[in-house]
Amino acid sequence: MINKKLWWGVLTLCIGLGVYLSIVDYKSPLIKIKIQQQDKLWVVEKPYYEQWAVEHGIDIGDIILEIDNMDISGYRLISYDEFIRAANELTIKKQDGTILQVEVLHRDLLMQFYLHVMLPILYFVLSLGATLYLYYKRQQNIESIKWLILFILTVALTYLSSNASSKADLIGRAIISGGILLSPLMLLQFLKSYYRYLHIKWPFIHQIEKLYILPVIGAVLGCIEILYPYTKDVIVIFLLATSFILFLFPLWVLLYSYYKKRTVQLRLLILSVILPFLPFLFLFVLPEVFWQQAILEAEYSILFVLLIPFCFMFLRVSERLFDVHYYITRTSYYLLVTSALTIWLCVGLFFLMKNMPNGGVAVFLFISILLFFYVKEKVDAKYRDVLFTPKGNTIRQLSRAIDQMSAAYRVDELLSILKQEAANHLEIKNIEVVNYDGKEQEMLDEYVMTDEQIQQLQAGEIVRLSDVYVALIHQEAHMKRLLLIEHRGKIRLKDEELLWLKLLLKYAESAIESLKKIEELLRELRSLKQTAEQEPVWLKKLVWLKIEQEKYYVAQELHDTVLQNLTHLTREMSLLVEDDAVPIRGLYQQMQNNVQDLRTYCETLKPPVLDKLGLTAALSQLVQQVNSKAKFKLYTTFERVYLKHEQLPLVIYRIIQELLNNALKHSDATKVTLSLQELDEGFELIYEDDGIGCTLEQMLQTDSLGIRGIRERVEAFNGHCHIETNINEGVFIHIIIEGSEEDD
Repeated sequence: MINKKLWWGVLTLCIGLGVYLSIVDYKSPLIKIKIQQQDKLWVVEKPYYEQWAVEHGIDIGDIILEIDNMDISGYRLISYDEFIRAANELTIKKQDGTILQVEVLHRDLLMQFYLHVMLPILYFVLSLGATLYLYYKRQQNIESIKWLILFILTVALTYLSSNASSKADLIGRAIISGGILLSPLMLLQFLKSYYRYLHIKWPFIHQIEKLYILPVIGAVLGCIEILYPYTKDVIVIFLLATSFILFLFPLWVLLYSYYKKRTVQLRLLILSVILPFLPFLFLFVLPEVFWQQAILEAEYSILFVLLIPFCFMFLRVSERLFDVHYYITRTSYYLLVTSALTIWLCVGLFFLMKNMPNGGVAVFLFISILLFFYVKEKVDAKYRDVLFTPKGNTIRQLSRAIDQMSAAYRVDELLSILKQEAANHLEIKNIEVVNYDGKEQEMLDEYVMTDEQIQQLQAGEIVRLSDVYVALIHQEAHMKRLLLIEHRGKIRLKDEELLWLKLLLKYAESAIESLKKIEELLRELRSLKQTAEQEPVWLKKLVWLKIEQEKYYVAQELHDTVLQNLTHLTREMSLLVEDDAVPIRGLYQQMQNNVQDLRTYCETLKPPVLDKLGLTAALSQLVQQVNSKAKFKLYTTFERVYLKHEQLPLVIYRIIQELLNNALKHSDATKVTLSLQELDEGFELIYEDDGIGCTLEQMLQTDSLGIRGIRERVEAFNGHCHIETNINEGVFIHIIIEGSEEDD
């Protein structure tokens, strides 16, 4: 979205505008003296800072002659605004005729100086620092970060321009008029990209860019208001009403999304937007639009809105630095528990102090504290994972991580999953798995860790050093597998996170032991294959069981087809012996069909064309056989695939064979589509029909469909099988196998 040159252009423009607006804010103090015209003279009706006015001798009814040595009649805005907004010097004619020169200094109006000058400038500087931190220290390639930066800068400039706008500065008025409409659009763009980051569907406005005409219109209207002051009332109402509507939309988006998803991130976003925005919305914007009289002036109500961009920043930067939700949750929990104990003790002591000796009071306190610890332990046991964790249920997350690791077939794959899960849960990118054999002195020097410290580590133990957390994953005779989590003194893992990591490491150690045994078993099998040694007993048993399973399958097929036909022919032949009228030619044809069926079954068990001519020819022959029997139109796209694994051609043939058999027997389809495409080290197979379909549960539970066998073949080669089906909606099956020689 923002390349580096554009980023520097936006940053330079914002700094320039910020410096200009700061100078305008500081140049003349804001005094806001309300005046009214009497006999073509402007007299003081009500000073905003009454104490300051009294100290400088300004009374109601005094005549304003000059503002900054310029006759008051030269100010075009006075007739429409009836306020002296800012000035450095006033010339006033008292009611007794005395001419009074009043010098307006910031030090005499400290409230306005802090509220209208220092606070906006400080906020702009902090916002600028926050954007620089987000851009350079966080992930620059995440789009939501960049929209968040634009939102923070837009809010900061809009706030900074409020004072300049009230002083009738043209640039200040254009910035605040455009910024008040641009801010909700930046917020909406941030939400859209943040939803994509959270993998949440965005069903709302997609082309937000078309709404950018509104800030342009707002900036133009702000300039028109300065040039033509009589348009002020209409323009102000239009700008406030439009910004109110624009801000309502992202608020509605958050509320609707949270109602649908109920995620922690959305709940925090709602609290970050709604709570700071409500005072500005209901105490200033709405009263100003409907009654032209604010309940709380903008300079006060807008202070709450300043929390919005920083709340977003706290949510978006590393949780280790600004874990707001975690500490608020823990604090509120402790406050609740402490309040309950305090009330109990106060009530108990109130009644006991007068009627019981000190020993009785001591017994009461002892029993109360004992019961308190007991109750707190029970509450913690039930709710601790939720109360003390901003990510929700840690047990569920641990279970999910273990499920991911359970799918690994090799130690290096399991370690990669462990590293990824730890990085996702702890939100730390710099995590490494190191195999340490006692020789990596550079690693020891880098992390200020001695060999003795490493040797003393126990499995699952986590040690915090100056720059890293070090944990022992698994230990072998001459090597240790270490998990290094870099913190550089900026990150401290919480107790709950350390416990989560320890449990995960315990499982990883057990899983590695199991995988090591499996890998040794596979090496033994490869050795047996290469040396042609006698197979072990367990392997013979496994092969025998598989052969028996195949025999059962063949016997079932022959029984249901050829055997039934031959039984029928036997009966017919018995009639032939007794009755010469039975047509011999028909019986002969049936016997020929049975012979052909037997030949087909033999070719099905071991297709000879696959070994002789290859996969493409075998699939072509299979398609021809299906077309001769099928009632549906079969459309195929078979690319010539080059597979490293020698068993993959047979796997592809068996899968397609089973899919087409299912289509013939069960689909009742009019159209079947098959597509085979080559991947880098495997293949992709897509099957689709428009048949009667069924539920996914029925498909997986019905052995006759052969889907279970297809999934087992795919999973045996670390592949993925995705199935979509429903009643009267056909079947869609997507299979991907990325096999390599390492999977043998």
